[in-house]
Amino acid sequence: MTDHNEPTLDSDDAEALDALMECRFESAAIDRLAEPLRARARGLLSDLRAIDEYPVSEPSDALVDATLARIAQAERQQAERLSVPAQLSLRRRLHIPNIVAVAAVLLIAAGVAFPVASQVRASSSQAMCASGLRTLGSGIAAYASDHAGAMPSAPATASILPLTSTSDAGILENARHLEMLSQKGYCDAKCIRCNGARNLSFRVPLHTAQTSLTRIGRSAIAADANPVQAILTRGATPSSLELRSLNHEQVGQNVLFSDGSSFWTITPLLPAGPQRVRDNIWVIRSASGTATINLKECSGSPTDIFLAN
Repeated sequence: MTDHNEPTLDSDDAEALDALMECRFESAAIDRLAEPLRARARGLLSDLRAIDEYPVSEPSDALVDATLARIAQAERQQAERLSVPAQLSLRRRLHIPNIVAVAAVLLIAAGVAFPVASQVRASSSQAMCASGLRTLGSGIAAYASDHAGAMPSAPATASILPLTSTSDAGILENARHLEMLSQKGYCDAKCIRCNGARNLSFRVPLHTAQTSLTRIGRSAIAADANPVQAILTRGATPSSLELRSLNHEQVGQNVLFSDGSSFWTITPLLPAGPQRVRDNIWVIRSASGTATINLKECSGSPTDIFLAN
């Protein structure tokens, strides 16, 4: 309720006081005010100076302490009003809409992160496998240089031509020929397997011209494991003869060429021979023209490429 006996400023004095505040109570600035305000501004400034110069005694220590205590009490009360009780905060955090929102964000993040991480791992695996194949290619080239251009051949299965195969299916453990490269120091043991763990496939010479690295031209000599042979070995029937290697979850395979280069391909059909006919590296062309992995049915073509595990 307003006390009507409380002294107040009239509108002119209030305007003069506002003008003094704008000029920071500088007496020199009063002359720049409008004529009606100058006298009132000088009077107000004189009254304010009188109040400022009025003699007062120093406040007692008790008054200072009491004032500081009131200030501290007011600050504590304000902090209590602004703080959120821990129990109330916990209840708010456990509201179902909040939980659903957090779960949705996590699901979205997982849906984005998992495919990206899987793709990065797959790319890294492909790159490491290709690097291992190039190292293997250097080892094969070094072996051929020391053995008059001959391809690696393990002593236990030195002859791997189809006419001398004794296996019922006409298929030998062909990749064993690569083991001698690490045994004789031509390459590290890890390079004869994809990423040091998975099997590789190696060129089976289907013609005497294919026993020499220098005579076969640029063609495939090794790759990831032959999926057709792997499935048949388990007693199952492959759905197709143009499968991709199981080494990389059937998304493709790395192939090593006789010049030491390697590349990633999603198909086993590669150009072969002078005519660059597309040849399936997982199977053999029989004399009747059908596809097989039985060496006994080999047509003996000097351009046919067959990579066996």
